[in-house]
Amino acid sequence: MQTYINAAGIPYRIPSMIKGTLLAFLLVFTFSCAYSQQDKIVLNLAKESLALFKNYKFYIEDVEDQRIIPGAGLGKVIALGKEVPVVFPARTDRELYNYWTFAAPKKEQTWLPLIITVKELSVNEKRVAPNKVTGEIRLSVKFRWYRNMQPVELTGYQTAASYTRPEKEYEYQRLVKQLVDQALTHFQKWMATNSGKNPALTRNLQLVFKEITQQDNDSDTVFYSPKRPLVWDDFKVRNGKPGSRYAAAVFTSFGYEGRSYPKEDDLVVEIGLKIFMVKSMSWGRPEARNASTLRHEQIHFDITRLVVEKFKERLRKADLTIEDYDSEIQYQFLEAFRQMNDDQEQYDGETGHGLNGAAQASWDRKIAEQIAAVYAVQ
Repeated sequence: MQTYINAAGIPYRIPSMIKGTLLAFLLVFTFSCAYSQQDKIVLNLAKESLALFKNYKFYIEDVEDQRIIPGAGLGKVIALGKEVPVVFPARTDRELYNYWTFAAPKKEQTWLPLIITVKELSVNEKRVAPNKVTGEIRLSVKFRWYRNMQPVELTGYQTAASYTRPEKEYEYQRLVKQLVDQALTHFQKWMATNSGKNPALTRNLQLVFKEITQQDNDSDTVFYSPKRPLVWDDFKVRNGKPGSRYAAAVFTSFGYEGRSYPKEDDLVVEIGLKIFMVKSMSWGRPEARNASTLRHEQIHFDITRLVVEKFKERLRKADLTIEDYDSEIQYQFLEAFRQMNDDQEQYDGETGHGLNGAAQASWDRKIAEQIAAVYAVQ
């Protein structure tokens, strides 16, 4: 029996039998804590400088865990003669985020903000014979980013590794780390291959306009060109339109054809513009085929050309997005076409279809100046 002093300064004794009981309790408690630590395998993904990417133009914005059962758990393995869980120290999304951001840290604000979605990451084993264990590690991820607050799917990566081992301590970290590294390496190679080629990687939209002026002498169409004014031979119909009291009429219109292609970080939207008149739909009475009447019809053609400049300006001001630029272009085209009809009616109304000489001369000067300004800057 030993003597002790309590907090009040009063001596007391513990019988040897009780002391033995306390020591036994402490031993049991210590053993239980150690055993619980061996009830699971904790995987740590070591961050190594060798894993750093040397050339990349992306950084890890976020990692999402979309497995059926998210969290820290990865599966079950055979250890200490039984089946035990295998887990990360923290949630899987946070562990992978910390690991991948070390390998591909944010360097430039203009780099691609990559989001990685983990669809599957599992480690599972089973005993198939005495001292023989088989296992499989599976990984499936998706890569995307957000452009103008819209998700853009990029690529995916799926892999698995099977193995057979004796029933002893095993380095699960090495296999899991290898598969996780392969996923990011896959994306780096995909991005290097698709950069400047895949519209999904483009950051900005660039408009390019091209005017189609190629002429074909045998064609029924005359494309607009300031160097090629209309001639009476372009008006194939020599009789007036039945019921019409006008001397002549020219059928003019415009259209566009588009194509798009990636160029570095831009999506180039190229719009080919066609301003034309149709010979077989244009007419002039034989007695009215003179210079003043032809000039009146030429200005109709010029007005169509100027409306195309307004169409281009509409598109430059429009809210064109990479996700949906085509519908906006079509809408602005219809608006410009409506404006063309309004401008043509205004021209004919103010000039009296060319009979008002003073108004005709005013329009002639105004339109000539505007056409000269268009082609002076091209």
